[in-house]
Amino acid sequence: MTRPTAPALRTGTWTVLSGRTTATFEVRNFGFNRVRGTIPVTAGTVEVTGGEVTAIAATLDLGALDTKNPRRDADLRKPKLLDSATHPELVFEATGIRRHEGWEVAGELRLRGTSCPLTLTVEPPTGEGHVRATGTLDRAPLGVRAPRPMIGRYVRIVVDAWLAPPS
Repeated sequence: MTRPTAPALRTGTWTVLSGRTTATFEVRNFGFNRVRGTIPVTAGTVEVTGGEVTAIAATLDLGALDTKNPRRDADLRKPKLLDSATHPELVFEATGIRRHEGWEVAGELRLRGTSCPLTLTVEPPTGEGHVRATGTLDRAPLGVRAPRPMIGRYVRIVVDAWLAPPS
């Protein structure tokens, strides 16, 4: 049995609908609890040429990070962690895109003046302009330091993206 492949998309630049697109994250806290939160995606594009995705870029607003705990959010924004006052944006840019059931997107995540690799698995679109991507971030290469029992090293990321088609 063959697996379905990702459908071809309309050629052009698809634009992230910032009011509807978010990145959620989940990380272990104190070794056993899980902390969940959201970061709004404020800008982004998906370039499609001949039905194939050829480029992806997105910008996230760290100042709007929300874990439903204002004190924790303030702590996460401090210089030793996300340093959102100095570096208010988290930026993802694809470096390679491979089609399979959806797409596998290898890219570079930039935060705090440094970067690290991040691979996202993008599910086939569920409707025109709606995609979901998942991945796991190793926060250590980004210089986000905290004692391991407090904050886990690996952060699970889910991006629920709504895209406006090219005009």
